[in-house]
Amino acid sequence: MTVADAEAAAQALHLQVHATRVRPHPTIATGMILEQLPAPSVPIRRGRMVRVITSSGPPAGAVPNLAGLTVHQAEITLQREAYRLGRILHIRRDEVSEPTVVYQSPGAGVDLRKGRTINLVLAEPGPQPQLRMPDLRGAPLYRVRQAIAAAGCVLAPVIYERSSDLPAQIVLSQSPPSGRRIEKGTRIELVASSR
Repeated sequence: MTVADAEAAAQALHLQVHATRVRPHPTIATGMILEQLPAPSVPIRRGRMVRVITSSGPPAGAVPNLAGLTVHQAEITLQREAYRLGRILHIRRDEVSEPTVVYQSPGAGVDLRKGRTINLVLAEPGPQPQLRMPDLRGAPLYRVRQAIAAAGCVLAPVIYERSSDLPAQIVLSQSPPSGRRIEKGTRIELVASSR
């Protein structure tokens, strides 16, 4: 209860209440009583003083720097420092390769009571540029390997099929098929001729 409520309750019992100290507490709100002396249920004479310690609310601390962290890492850091994750705003930035924190409010180093929320701005990679899959059939395998690497795609292990009609190392089939839109990093599967 608050000191005012305690004074009203104590007055009915002909006791006095005196707030002696204030102390932070992670969960008890500011102004609420944390402790009393004598303790509850201990006999006390009329007219005596009950001393109380009140809460100043959660302790304050410096807000941690979350810049460059993922949301998961930021959330773990906030929990460890007794803060809560607030709202997250998402923006697109081509220069980032994975979603990372680029701004926080309140900022790093600001004194803030524990238990408060920290809002984040999260930069996410922009959409990958799309490429149109060329027709690789009939091309020499070494040239196709160079083209796939230059496009930023990934070549799966090549499957070889015997062919008496074509020289070795010629592309016979491909996946994805020609004409399909693909992004950088797409896995390309090829079947090539062998003797």
